[in-house]
Amino acid sequence: MFNQKFLREFLKYAVVGASGLFVNLFFLGFFTEILEMHYLVSEVFAFFIATSSNFVLNKTWTFREEIRDKFSFKGIKFFTVACFSLLINLFFLWFFTEVTGIYYLFSQVLAAGFTLMSNFAGNKLWTFNSRI
Repeated sequence: MFNQKFLREFLKYAVVGASGLFVNLFFLGFFTEILEMHYLVSEVFAFFIATSSNFVLNKTWTFREEIRDKFSFKGIKFFTVACFSLLINLFFLWFFTEVTGIYYLFSQVLAAGFTLMSNFAGNKLWTFNSRI
C-alpha cells in the first residue's frame, strides 16, 4: 500500500511534530500564564513559533532538502498549510477547553492530533513536492 519512503517520511514528520508540540506547549503556557494572554491568542503565537522550528527540521531532516534550496518559497507554502491547520487547531482547542472542560494545555495536545495527517499530506505533496 505505502512504500518505505512514505512511511519513513511520515514517521520523521510525526517526530518533528512531537518536538514542535513541546515547543508549542511551552510557549502556550508562557504566554497564557506569565504574560496573561487569553489561551486562544497565546496559541496563535505559540503555533507560529513551533511551526518555524518544524519547517527547518522537516525541510532538512524529513524531506532531506538543503536549507537554502528555495527556503522562502517553500517557507511560504509551509506556513500556508500551517494556517489552515491553525484554524482547525483553534477550533478543537476551544472545543475541548470550553465545551468539555479540559485544561487548555491538555486540550492543545488533543487538538494537535487532529492536524497531523492534513499537515503531512499538504506539506509532502505541495510544499516539498514529494510523491507517495
